Amino acid sequence: MSSRTLIDISRLGTDTTWPSVATEVNGYLQNWIAAANAQVSQHQLHIATAPNPNATATDPCGWRIEATLSQLTPGGNPAVLLLEVFLTGTTLQIRPGIGNLEPYVGADTQQGWVYPAGDVSFSSGAWSTTPLPFNAQVGWSLAPGAEYFLFAYSQHRFTNRQAVPLLIARDQVSGHWILAATPPSTSSFDGLRAVSWNVRSGQPSGSRGLLRDGLLTVVRISRPAELVIATTDWSYYESANEPAQFWEPLLLPPDFATVNISSAAMSYYKAPDGSEWLAIGAHGLLLRTKDAPAPQGGEGGTGP
Repeated sequence: MSSRTLIDISRLGTDTTWPSVATEVNGYLQNWIAAANAQVSQHQLHIATAPNPNATATDPCGWRIEATLSQLTPGGNPAVLLLEVFLTGTTLQIRPGIGNLEPYVGADTQQGWVYPAGDVSFSSGAWSTTPLPFNAQVGWSLAPGAEYFLFAYSQHRFTNRQAVPLLIARDQVSGHWILAATPPSTSSFDGLRAVSWNVRSGQPSGSRGLLRDGLLTVVRISRPAELVIATTDWSYYESANEPAQFWEPLLLPPDFATVNISSAAMSYYKAPDGSEWLAIGAHGLLLRTKDAPAPQGGEGGTGP
């Protein structure tokens, strides 16, 4: 039996404002975080800033989410991951970050904000105030070891109006949380921003894209969904260029996959094995909505 939940919160464009949408999503998020924190007690999630339902057109409205890990930094402090997602006016900006301000080599700071890597900084896109049809999904799972929460929307079917403002997921290698988001972006290979913490290197992991082959001419659904790690800027060592063997991959839970082509958000794929997948955002990320049927005489159909 699948443990995933997927809710459609689509609405008419005339009924859509960012504060109303974000507030509705935040209700689901609060409930999921309470359950996830009880289940994953070693890594705690916290909504430091929640959407303001009364925000005006010029007020920043969105989330600041923090994840405090059991992973300790070299200075002996719990590692803290940050993700900010705020709409100000018509600009939706996402910023991944690190809440630890210990001495380090490399990385960037911006007025005290510490990015996970020099090239994994903020990303942004435009929110349209035109009453376009609004398609949106909220999904989550509390499957042990494969927990996730996501919010994805499309204001229409062009890539510059599709986004995944929230993606919180357990890394399948370290068990740490991954905080990620994609803004409404016209770039199919640059828009995602993600932050986690690498066990083997003892340092933050940052990413700005999914691992996928955009040169293929045939459609390929690839699993597991893997994030491309930026490893060259954040370091506690004298050299900021870590040997590759110090790093482990960042893998999303089994309910995620990547597709090698750019397609409209909310497109639907049926794989040869009988599983079915929903495209979320404009950067090649898929969410499984139906498991592959069990083989004749086999058991279950919910394998990874």
